[in-house]
Amino acid sequence: MLQLDKSQVDFLVTSSMVGEVEAFLRNGKEVIADIVAQLVAGAVDKFYFVGCGSSMAVGDAAKYLLDKYSTVAAHVYTGWEFVDHTPLAVDDKAAVIVISHSGTTEEVVKALRKANERGAITISIVNERTGNPLGEEGKFALAYNAHAMWECHLLGVYLLACYYIQQTKPLAVVEHILADLEKLPGVLDYHISHYEEIAARQASQVSSWKGFYTVAAGPLVSLAYKEGVITNMEFMWGHGAVIESGEFRHGPLEIVDKGVPFVFLLGTDESRHITERALRFVRKHGGDAIVFDYQELSQGLHPDLAPMVMFVPLEWFSYYFAIAHGHNPDDRRYYGIVEY
Repeated sequence: MLQLDKSQVDFLVTSSMVGEVEAFLRNGKEVIADIVAQLVAGAVDKFYFVGCGSSMAVGDAAKYLLDKYSTVAAHVYTGWEFVDHTPLAVDDKAAVIVISHSGTTEEVVKALRKANERGAITISIVNERTGNPLGEEGKFALAYNAHAMWECHLLGVYLLACYYIQQTKPLAVVEHILADLEKLPGVLDYHISHYEEIAARQASQVSSWKGFYTVAAGPLVSLAYKEGVITNMEFMWGHGAVIESGEFRHGPLEIVDKGVPFVFLLGTDESRHITERALRFVRKHGGDAIVFDYQELSQGLHPDLAPMVMFVPLEWFSYYFAIAHGHNPDDRRYYGIVEY
């Protein structure tokens, strides 16, 4: 196994995440509430979330909330998809939320400019407010000034969606989600401190895997894409794909065989039963499976907060999976090195 100084690995989950999430909750809520008030005043009736990689997956999490708890239209686009096939409905009644940590992702910048040309209300979720196109050219900018990109991106879209719902048609369940968000830093801190040893053991047990299929449903599909495709391929150099649990019987079940690797993300929402069904099938027919179960990890938080909570255990696993294969997850062959 590769020996690394964890303090020198940028990929690694660290305790700084807790303070960054606390700061976001402390400083960002008022900013987001003001943005939402202006969306409501402008009679915005549709949302477009635009990003790439994990930033696009964040948009899926926001769409999940808005679809489940509101009647507003919500859509998710990759950067180039939005640029090349800009929806006709993007107008001054549309909110276009562009997401990029650096604020310089080529296609997301182009998408922002397209949305601005259409008169849409543009909201940039970005690390820094100045020095990048997203921060400077969006009508509104939510700058989180943090390293914990996944958590801050999710917090941004969750608060945006929940505040919008509460200002249009308040729901007790959304109030519950907002209340549980305040408990998130403590839960993250617990998993940062307690899950590392478990993850190292899990990764050691599957060190022969070349990658894995990630299976999830409901609110966990966004995290499954982030970990099963983005982290698996970019940071671990593993082969991977994401399977939505409800689609498991429609094709994917045919690849189940002895030794075929799966990672299952089990939520506690209404879709848990269908992920459990796929898991039972894999175990019955000889596939290898590691299970991350929100029932064991939630610390009592709402089922829809699973993508935030389970991120830490999965990142610990990803780190140890990479070094079990002799790979530093900070290393790249192509990204930012070779012209694309």
